[in-house]
Amino acid sequence: MKPLLSLFITFILLSGASCSTGNETVTKADIIVYGGTSAAVTAALQAAEMGRSVVLVSPDKHLGGMSSSGLGFTDTGNKEVIGGLARRFYQLIYQHYADSSAWVWQKRSEYGNRGQGNPAIDGEKRTMWIFEPHVAEAAFEKMINHPSIKVFRDEWLDREKGVEKKNGQILEYNLH
Repeated sequence: MKPLLSLFITFILLSGASCSTGNETVTKADIIVYGGTSAAVTAALQAAEMGRSVVLVSPDKHLGGMSSSGLGFTDTGNKEVIGGLARRFYQLIYQHYADSSAWVWQKRSEYGNRGQGNPAIDGEKRTMWIFEPHVAEAAFEKMINHPSIKVFRDEWLDREKGVEKKNGQILEYNLH
């Protein structure tokens, strides 16, 4: 359990802080998430849905990490344990493939619908567990489209200017 917790903490860097871009624009938020992975997107969305203002700073242009970069096969095992924002992601995937125009490379009727011990398309739960990278990226874009979330893409921490801290709390950091 400790490794999972430490991974989650690395994505949420700041609380009640501000970030400055190279052009001296200052953006304040309750929470600033650094990263563009699926975990960063879901952390930002969860915070926003809990009423917090959020800034997501991604060093990448595309959101979603490995899920939107080619890893489109989910090891589901017991699908009942996948819930919350992760389940919402797989439901967005399902909604995409429910449209017949999404089936460009083969007909849906020809699709084998095999996952790892489970069907890839679960009509009862309205989820799909195998997907194309661009479909995953579109799902993450829908998820991050929240009025309380501001996204900065292709932004890096400025290691020369560093991070301003007071009493152990990060108050401000600069972007490259």
